Amino acid sequence: MPLLLCLDLGTSAVKAALIDLDGASTAQATGSYATLTTHDGGAEQNPGDWVRAARTVITQLLGDLPDVRDLVALSMTGQMQDLVLQTAEGAAVHAILYSDTRAAEDADQLHAQLRDTGTSWNDLTGNLQDATSCAAMFRRLARTDPGAVQRARGVVFGPAAHLAHLLGCGLWCDLTTAAATGLLDARDRSWSAPVARAAGLEEQLLPALTTGVGQIVGRTDASAPDLLGLPAGLPVVLAPGDAAATTLGLVGLDVGEDYAYLGTSGWLASVLPASEGAGAGSSHHLALGSSDGSARTVLRISAVLAAGAAAAWAREALLKGATPAQADALLEDRERRDGRGPTGLLALPSIHGERYPVRDADLRAALIGMGPHTRGIDLYAAVLEGVAHALSHASEQCAPGGAGEGSRPLTVVGGGATSAPWLRILADVTGRPVRTVHGADAALLGCALAGADALGLQHRIRPLAVQEEGRIVDPEAPAVVGHAAQRSAHRALYSAVAQVRALSSKPSATR
Repeated sequence: MPLLLCLDLGTSAVKAALIDLDGASTAQATGSYATLTTHDGGAEQNPGDWVRAARTVITQLLGDLPDVRDLVALSMTGQMQDLVLQTAEGAAVHAILYSDTRAAEDADQLHAQLRDTGTSWNDLTGNLQDATSCAAMFRRLARTDPGAVQRARGVVFGPAAHLAHLLGCGLWCDLTTAAATGLLDARDRSWSAPVARAAGLEEQLLPALTTGVGQIVGRTDASAPDLLGLPAGLPVVLAPGDAAATTLGLVGLDVGEDYAYLGTSGWLASVLPASEGAGAGSSHHLALGSSDGSARTVLRISAVLAAGAAAAWAREALLKGATPAQADALLEDRERRDGRGPTGLLALPSIHGERYPVRDADLRAALIGMGPHTRGIDLYAAVLEGVAHALSHASEQCAPGGAGEGSRPLTVVGGGATSAPWLRILADVTGRPVRTVHGADAALLGCALAGADALGLQHRIRPLAVQEEGRIVDPEAPAVVGHAAQRSAHRALYSAVAQVRALSSKPSATR
């Protein structure tokens, strides 16, 4: 039976699975690794830990495989936007993670240097650039550790590409990851020479770019048995970075597909034509590869910093520490009493600042509209509405004032998707049917899809939203109309709260 060995090298662990051409996972394994953080905002990992964890899970999976010849490819995805310097021997000098914030000064200098040449770094890349840009990270490293930069013979931007390099495939980067580095020109999807020069990064150090959703970048060399316990000569597929691989595994990458994530944070990810994703803004715009030369597309990710975190705060602060199940029961009682529809309150869920629909680290949550009959459960429901409204600002398919008949269902994953009342709120706010699936292994399934297509295999692997029936929650027409009437007011609240905060932070006049 042909099997794809799929690896998802995430922020804290590698997940691995053997997936057949029907999309069934025949075996899975997980191996963890540590992150070194520093008081000044540093976040690094040891690339050797990636290799050790990958070897552990691969050995575990292949140990139970009757015939290793069933393997048709190794397909890999993982965390994006890491700066990984490679030496001539293939070892990594540094692995600085996407969450490292030590390069703020260097990011400011890059903006200024490019601006002096008439170039907007944000506009060039199609994203807002800050300390987490790999270009800024490289500039900082050249300043603080020039020896490491001098020893480097190339760079890659994540653990999947690092493993591909060690296996003899050369230096590669998928388009989705490249779009997150601050080094990709969004207009022609090539490395930007002006940004690389401003960062002090020699262009010959940059990896080759893939063009497909998944792409065969080489075959494992003679080091593969000792390095990872893999046979030599196995095709290696570089799947898109984890954001795109997850989307592929959940809903696919056709234009119009989208999904919402309700975890501690939240986001809405949408596949759009590249022309609609042009220009920097509060959302992230990530290029997507194309296997058939079709029109260019982007993955737009609009991230809300507090989704489940805002709900957890509200349960503690407003419902006396109620559990999620207890809070849902109270919401059910409220709905039986008052019906579905807006609470009449407006809430910003921005307890940690915000990234979408505005980027404002100083913004804080707000609840307005309370009256003498407002109770804690009303405020809690308003917080859930606030998260739903925040996500709805990113949806291209929200019904403007009707029930959204014929709307494409919105797939929802994450811990918040277990709350039936919250799903009803999300359906009513967006005006779309809401569909839940179990998305824990979506990135691995996306790896399998990318790998099978890159190899040209006949297969029946399908995204989870196609495979699973899940639970469908339909919007209720009067509730949709009520929430639609509040959408513009909710959007205006972000600016209003920021203005009030600015006024309150001004020093009072002395007489």
